[in-house]
Amino acid sequence: MPTPFSRLLLGGLLALAAAAPATAQSTTRIDSLAIRKLYDEALLRGQSYENLRELCTTIGGRLSGSPQAEQAVQWGKVAMEKLGLDRVYLQEVMVPHWVRGAKEKAEIKPAKGKGLALAVCALGGSVGTGGKLKAGVVEVKSFEQLRQLPEAAVKGKFVFFNRPFEDNLIEPGVAYGRAGDQRRAGPMEAAKRGAVGALVR
Repeated sequence: MPTPFSRLLLGGLLALAAAAPATAQSTTRIDSLAIRKLYDEALLRGQSYENLRELCTTIGGRLSGSPQAEQAVQWGKVAMEKLGLDRVYLQEVMVPHWVRGAKEKAEIKPAKGKGLALAVCALGGSVGTGGKLKAGVVEVKSFEQLRQLPEAAVKGKFVFFNRPFEDNLIEPGVAYGRAGDQRRAGPMEAAKRGAVGALVR
């Protein structure tokens, strides 16, 4: 038979259980309103695009280890201090450092006819050629296609990654992401198969 204390405890637990959903709903609504205010502030009065414009036009490209990268760090520190953040400080970190060499040149020389000069630019982080490279070219549209080729078809040649950017996608960022793996990992995948270099569309 339940005692008065057990009935009181049971009643209290039931009351808490009934109140919990209402409290959770109230908290969720408050959180949603706060998040909505943050979105409104960022979208209507945010300075992101202006900050990006200033960073890109005033400082320019910022390869790790470059003078421009250091300028960008100092720019960011000053920008955060102007926002009135409680504490802004810099920490030393190790980063890879890559310096572009002399302007690259490339030319396609068909078996017959005049050669075609290409506008090329070395990928950041790539290794030097150690001089001129002359080799045949094998075209692929994907890493899978590259892996399926016999080793003799790739070894000692340039691999030309020729998968196009999907212009029909509404989100350009998605299209870039799908095509960008050729730039990010193409040279490494080509090297695994014995290629002397990689060309990326």
